[in-house]
Amino acid sequence: MKKILSVLVLSLIPCGIFAQGLISFGPKVGWNSTKLTTDYKEYVNDLKSGFQGGLFFSLYLKKLYIQPEAYFSLKRGALHSSIDPLNPGSSLDIQQAVSLSSVDVPIILGYKLLDLKVARLRVWAGPVASFLLSKEFSLTVNGLNETEKVTREDFKDPVWSAQIGAGLDVLMFTFDVGYQFGVDKFLTVPSLDDFGLRNMFYCSLGWRLL
Repeated sequence: MKKILSVLVLSLIPCGIFAQGLISFGPKVGWNSTKLTTDYKEYVNDLKSGFQGGLFFSLYLKKLYIQPEAYFSLKRGALHSSIDPLNPGSSLDIQQAVSLSSVDVPIILGYKLLDLKVARLRVWAGPVASFLLSKEFSLTVNGLNETEKVTREDFKDPVWSAQIGAGLDVLMFTFDVGYQFGVDKFLTVPSLDDFGLRNMFYCSLGWRLL
């Protein structure tokens, strides 16, 4: 009899947690805008749009919450230069472009600034690990294709980043705006170690199923 009661109590704990709104999860989709960045001022970088989509899981502890996520992400960037940064007097035309698809796994810690019955305002931050699925990279120097000099093994996996942002929940919908900055370079090639996808702005829309 005691064993049956124990099983009943344990089985009711998750139901109580869900009923109190301490746990929620659901799908989310979003758009991102990324730059291929460099420390050289002579380069011009172009914003490229990408997208992301996946799932989130939230655990609320009063005003604090922890939210692990997993989603597919496409990030793109491009830059070009007609000046050799090591020899400004020479002419050197360089064109670079990258498109990376990955599974991103953020673990964010958030705080509820406002918590009403129908709306909730949040701020959050946390680390992100990006696991590479596929890559498209192109490099031309003075019109010559140098892409083959960069192989899949030259891409770091995983690549670590950090996110900060804010979110608004209305009924079962959640809207987030964030900024992601890299703490890693995505290439291990010594001659290209000054380049990275280190700046990404994104927004996402989610649907809380619970």
